[in-house]
Amino acid sequence: MNELKEYFERRFGEHRVSDFEIDGIEVPLLKIELELSASPVTVIMTNGLRNYAMPVPEKLMGQEHIELFFCLPSYWDLTDLKNENMSWPVTWLEKLGTHLVNSATWYGPGHTFANGNPHKSFSLTMKPNHLILTEPIKLEEHFPSTRLGEHHLSFLAVVPIFEQEFDIKMAKGFVKFLRKFRAKNGNEIVDDYRENIFKSRFRIF
Repeated sequence: MNELKEYFERRFGEHRVSDFEIDGIEVPLLKIELELSASPVTVIMTNGLRNYAMPVPEKLMGQEHIELFFCLPSYWDLTDLKNENMSWPVTWLEKLGTHLVNSATWYGPGHTFANGNPHKSFSLTMKPNHLILTEPIKLEEHFPSTRLGEHHLSFLAVVPIFEQEFDIKMAKGFVKFLRKFRAKNGNEIVDDYRENIFKSRFRIF
């Protein structure tokens, strides 16, 4: 499992990459500190999902191996994981990783996940109530797909979205949703202060 850590150490420097071990979390994680042009971010990523070959549809052959990540802003305090406002991304990485393997299923760009039924916000400060998987947007150059060991590895960002954004994605499809999301400067950096990009308009497309 260290091969992913070593890969990122070569890309970003040893001082930026570390194992992220948390009591009660069984899915191995990495923490990667990055300096972007605007501000620093912290990536928390699964480290081992790639060993599971997903039963992808034929059109996605070659994308059977993935790792999932959240990209967190500089104000996020990963030392305060007793605070649900800070801990929910870690909890969800474990939930998504465990579900992927135990259910023998597959994930790809555009897959969505609801937070509860009925849907509820992820925390008091994080108002969105769904997650969507996307290929890296802001971190496109940092996490390109790569060959690692025996696997062709892809990285998928886990992005919180609002109920209306989820509804638009379901009604119009992922491609149209993503085009509009990116046009409104939407990306994978988790942001407690982000607003629903569709809220001010009734007709979106």
